[in-house]
Amino acid sequence: ATALAALAAPVFAQTAFTVNGQTVSVADQQELMKVLADRGVKDQKQQLEAARSILAQEKLIEEAAKKANIAQDPAVKALIAERQTEIYSAELVRKNAAAHPLTDADLKKTYEEVKKQYDPNEIKVRHILVKTEQEAKDIIKSLNAGGDFATIAKEKSLDQGTAAQGGEIPFTNIRRIAIPGFAETAMALNKGALLPVPFHSALGYHVIQLQDKREVPLPSFDALKPQIQNLAAQRQAQQYMADLMKNAKIAEAAPAKKKSSK
Repeated sequence: ATALAALAAPVFAQTAFTVNGQTVSVADQQELMKVLADRGVKDQKQQLEAARSILAQEKLIEEAAKKANIAQDPAVKALIAERQTEIYSAELVRKNAAAHPLTDADLKKTYEEVKKQYDPNEIKVRHILVKTEQEAKDIIKSLNAGGDFATIAKEKSLDQGTAAQGGEIPFTNIRRIAIPGFAETAMALNKGALLPVPFHSALGYHVIQLQDKREVPLPSFDALKPQIQNLAAQRQAQQYMADLMKNAKIAEAAPAKKKSSK
């Protein structure tokens, strides 16, 4: 019986301890040890040492914060509320996901939605960005006369991200090109063609040459399954939060009645 009792007891006995007179109970230590175990700390001695260290630090910080009256600072209150909301949100989303696990049918539905929105077109272009329209026109003229695109790009392009590569933007899906109209303008060109007029954007004036274009089909469901799972989980979380707001009863509160003085 003694041997069985020894086996059933924790390997490392815990005792309550105090930090500047504040008690840290055995129960508090055990609860934190369970959390640490869930986070991957499997060694019980390490769990106990970490739990005692964390709880001692919490007590010391709480004590120091009370002395400094930090909790009454409006900015601190707002931060605490914000952090609390983040923690509650994450836990609510986790519980909802556990209660409503995504099925293969859910994932395939998400895949089909992605497929509908997917654009297979990719372009490979070279461009030179300059400040004025006249500069761009002069460069186009020079290129038509036999000038070397890469050399001019290295010398004159304001786009430091591509100038060193001779103005080249490698194959990129047109949906990922952030400059409005840039991808569509380039796509309309034939391979190897130079846009005859400068393209104007918020950044300046672009000289554009289409090097190549191609269509890249969306990978299969199986190939994208991990990404689809993440996307479906994100959408599930967003829908859960949207439903909370949708079903909430939010109304203006009636003004408080003033107490009549006699």
